[in-house]
Amino acid sequence: MKPKRGYYSLIQFCPNPSRLEAVNIGVVLLCPDADFIAARTSAGNRRAEKLVGRGELDRLALNSAKQAIEHRLEADRASFKSHEDLQAFVNTRGNNLKLTNPRPVKVFDPPSDLDKLFSELVGGQPRTQPPQPLAPQLDNVFRRLHDSGRAQLNLNVDVPVLGRSMRIPYAYQNGVLNLVKPQRFPRKETMAMGVAMRLAMEGDLLQRHAHDGEGEKKLIVVSLFGHDDQEQAVAGRVGNLLHEYSVASVREDDIPQFASQVEQEAH
Repeated sequence: MKPKRGYYSLIQFCPNPSRLEAVNIGVVLLCPDADFIAARTSAGNRRAEKLVGRGELDRLALNSAKQAIEHRLEADRASFKSHEDLQAFVNTRGNNLKLTNPRPVKVFDPPSDLDKLFSELVGGQPRTQPPQPLAPQLDNVFRRLHDSGRAQLNLNVDVPVLGRSMRIPYAYQNGVLNLVKPQRFPRKETMAMGVAMRLAMEGDLLQRHAHDGEGEKKLIVVSLFGHDDQEQAVAGRVGNLLHEYSVASVREDDIPQFASQVEQEAH
């Protein structure tokens, strides 16, 4: 079989750029002639943890960053047609995950060759296919906004009084820090209302304690339910409860309109 031209780039965890210390945690392979681009990243974080010290690594944030690269390459695969396109993507990376400049490689079977590169250059077990986001359209919008500096992803937000933090997938500013949390509610009404009550309390506390130096915050719950009559009735009651605590609720059918609103308002 005649090989095709390809390019690979290592994904490296570099927590302190001034010390020039990094570990390989993944690899990207581009094969334009096969219309192929994908990433393999490591399932574990043991080597990354050695760079920052035991117990100091935010594993959830690192895993989210790995997933973000995998998702971006999958969602925008049509944009990668050349070495220059991959180089441009490499140049945009500005956080703890760096990509090395692309290097040429002969490609026979892209998925198999990507696996081989991962085995040779990274080692260990690769991550499984990342789970699909709860609201894919909204996820795509926020990742585009994040790439242009108009949104934040995967925030840990401390909830006043309760002494615990919330994991917020998406956030954007429009004069207020809007914390957007998709939530799949249980089918059983008592359980769904329990989840809603917790979110209502957290959202209320976040708004009432805006004197923490971080400015005003507003929780927006993207409420996801099944489509039968029973769950839709519960969805209405959940929405009413959240509204009583001034927590915005976006129904699944309203996600396209909400996504358009976010794109217009985010800055």
